[in-house]
Amino acid sequence: MKKLFTLISMIILFTACGQNNRKKTKMKKSFDKIASAYKEVKHYDKEPKYYIESYQSGCYYEIYVNDFIVFKHYKNVGLANHAVCINSKILKSGPQKVTIKLYPLGKVDNKNFTTIDPSDSFRLKIFMRDQKKSYRSFKYEFLKEYHANIETSVPYFEETIVFNAEVPYKIEGWSNSQNLKEMDQELLEREVLAYYNDFAKVISEKNIEKWQNLILKREKEVAKSNFFKQEDSERISESLKSSLDSEYLEVLPIDNYNMIIYGDNHMVKLESKKFRKKSALITIEEKKYNGKPRKAYVFHGLTLHKPKGSNTLEIIR
Repeated sequence: MKKLFTLISMIILFTACGQNNRKKTKMKKSFDKIASAYKEVKHYDKEPKYYIESYQSGCYYEIYVNDFIVFKHYKNVGLANHAVCINSKILKSGPQKVTIKLYPLGKVDNKNFTTIDPSDSFRLKIFMRDQKKSYRSFKYEFLKEYHANIETSVPYFEETIVFNAEVPYKIEGWSNSQNLKEMDQELLEREVLAYYNDFAKVISEKNIEKWQNLILKREKEVAKSNFFKQEDSERISESLKSSLDSEYLEVLPIDNYNMIIYGDNHMVKLESKKFRKKSALITIEEKKYNGKPRKAYVFHGLTLHKPKGSNTLEIIR
């Protein structure tokens, strides 16, 4: 194995995990159900897409929408043009919560920054555009601008703001899911880990049919909330298939993780301790850069919930 790995953070709308296995089996070779998810999407006269964009100086940060992490930044450099679409975290029209969490930089250039200070800054913009309008004629509608008001040095800063979203769809998502905090947490962790390992077997066996059946509900909801067209669903399908087409595919053991509960206690994930806030489901795949193959870490998102009246975990995001 090459010593040099390229680190890729693929926070994408699909998931995978498994044991080390390069064997190819004679099974379905395309994610046809995922590619067809757009067929269940209803289109409207107005199709609003909501975005968040953030800027910081002197701190790291995380952004949550309705208690689901949508963006994180742990480097001491500014970012530009990184607007993130949040429609898949908006289940219906009405108030939407946005939570900002700021962290000190820690050790930088032999200096240790342990607090967030009044001289540090963070600002956030929330805006919307109508996907129905052409790229030549559309314009962004700014809904809210937020500036963190840091009055004194603190080791951690958190604040929640609310904005109103109007969307033509309504999806169930995790709105009727069970409260996972009410469960025995050790039992819940065992169940979540078992689910991850079962999914690992699906990927190691390259069982496309079972894989897409497990994620189909999520992919349909994501397609509906983002007003997917045929090319959008086909792009997701091809992204999934690329993992299986990789000349080298190694799935790392699912260990050294934290179990994190999101969505106001309705969703659960396993996150890597080594790679902050990234999925504990990690593969090493061969990717091409400038025409040359290189091995890369790929992080596959997998968020679970328990529907009301069910004792079985399912993929929801």
